[in-house]
Amino acid sequence: MNKRVILPLLLSGLALSACTDTAQLYNPRDYLSGTFVEHCYNVWEGKTKEAHEVVSYSKDLDQLPYDVDLSAKGYFAGSGLTGQENLRACYGYGQALRYHPDYFKNPKGETLLWGKEGVSDIVPGEIGGWADNSSLYDVIYSQNKRLDRRYEKFSRGFLSKFYNGQIKCNGWSYYAMAVLSTDGYGTMFPYELEHSDYFAMAILMGTDEEASARVAVADIDVTFYKYSDSGTSLIGYQVNLNDVNLSCNNGSSNTSLVGFTFADAGIDSKGIVGMSMNWSLVEDPSGAGDDFDAEGYHDGICLYEVFFPDSTWN
Repeated sequence: MNKRVILPLLLSGLALSACTDTAQLYNPRDYLSGTFVEHCYNVWEGKTKEAHEVVSYSKDLDQLPYDVDLSAKGYFAGSGLTGQENLRACYGYGQALRYHPDYFKNPKGETLLWGKEGVSDIVPGEIGGWADNSSLYDVIYSQNKRLDRRYEKFSRGFLSKFYNGQIKCNGWSYYAMAVLSTDGYGTMFPYELEHSDYFAMAILMGTDEEASARVAVADIDVTFYKYSDSGTSLIGYQVNLNDVNLSCNNGSSNTSLVGFTFADAGIDSKGIVGMSMNWSLVEDPSGAGDDFDAEGYHDGICLYEVFFPDSTWN
């Protein structure tokens, strides 16, 4: 079977400009093989995999209700609407904005944008090259909240693509994101988190299935790691997001902000030194599955950006 890729491969000869950390230095052709299932990123750094198998805390969250109820606890996703027919509901950050409007203001008190016609999430420039995005810091949410803006070590290594403010493809293909199979990935951060009110990520569902655009539903587990009292092992704090609706085969610009407050998750953010993410497919009307080793068509989560907005790190 010919497994076509979700995005055109435009960049096979370019080097990753951010890959300067030898601990995460990859060949620029890694994950650019030409077939969807071979683009999977499933590296678990350090002791994250070991700690994930024996998490000490687990919390289930359902999606917040669409009607604003400030006392509700749960995760936010896209506009907040749900249902297989609501593809546009899987775009942007409208639900988070309704519940937490103060999280989305620039210094002038204006609401930051997810994106709009004529305004991209990045400044146009050479694909794979560096560009000055400072003109967007007070305009676009992702540029305002990007982790590498204030903490330079997040700009190093293969996973720097998760911290640079780019939440859409913009022609960058797999250099803008990573495809995650159900094996997931785990990473250690270059700093220790002092405080963050909430965690969020820009994601959509990728596929090699040529069916029409649709909504796919996934359960997503995000686990945060802290050092044990002895400092020799990691302790995992897991948050399970049930039935997340994601845009699938609907273009690489239709990412959704999915996340939750640490208060709703019942987790103290102080001391977090790493995270992992894994997932399982609940439903795809096309019949594509989440087993990358199986015959047939496949779905994978495309992770573009990871946010700990307005956080402080040591």
